[in-house]
Amino acid sequence: MSVTPSVPWAGLPDGGPATLAGVKLILGIRAEDETDDPMIQAKVDAVNSIMSGLPIAELAVDADTWPARIIEGANMLAARWVRRRNSPAGVEAMGEFGAAYVMRSDPDIAQLLQLGSWAPPAVG
Repeated sequence: MSVTPSVPWAGLPDGGPATLAGVKLILGIRAEDETDDPMIQAKVDAVNSIMSGLPIAELAVDADTWPARIIEGANMLAARWVRRRNSPAGVEAMGEFGAAYVMRSDPDIAQLLQLGSWAPPAVG
């Protein structure tokens, strides 16, 4: 899912598509549990910064809200980054057959955000 963000689109809705509440919902963290809020918010801010420069953000230009698919994809990406802190070397778990590694990319996120092989054809 390597995409080089371009200049942020003008006219995007206030805030970004990822939210603290949305990420906590995906991770199964209760809203009242504020233990990791600063760390989660940092991931949300980073994802929102990237999202504003992706080609798919054009769908939100001059709209009141971000489209649902972008909100879901952005929250999933931020949640993935939060989970990644527990596997800094890329090792998700150890089992009897060796290490289970974190996938390089998530096809569900790529599809929602039109990244990688899900990106529409472009000229130029």
